[in-house]
Amino acid sequence: MADATLSDIVEEVSSEDGVRTVKVEITHKHEERSSGTTWAIGLGIVLVLALGLFYAADQSGVLGGGSDDEFGCSNGEDDDGGGRADDQDPDCWTAGEYQETNSESNPNNDLQSTPNP
Repeated sequence: MADATLSDIVEEVSSEDGVRTVKVEITHKHEERSSGTTWAIGLGIVLVLALGLFYAADQSGVLGGGSDDEFGCSNGEDDDGGGRADDQDPDCWTAGEYQETNSESNPNNDLQSTPNP
């Protein structure tokens, strides 16, 4: 479609006391399909929300797992709730040696004497 000229879209309506009144017809056509930019923005928002939900689930422990530093014998916490943490918990010792990668899992043995020399 050829672009309209100025004389095609401007129509003089009246001219009084040195004031010209004109009527301008502007037609805007909107394509029905969405643009690539809209899709990219939408996909970006969905991706950010998904990553946020994944991070929140990971931080809350919903996803399970975790590294030994989070749940093992080197996080400074009493993971089994028996009263002793890390190098003071018998679960963190194997054959007389402190093992950071062990897991505090037995709260009933925390009242025993500590194997820490």
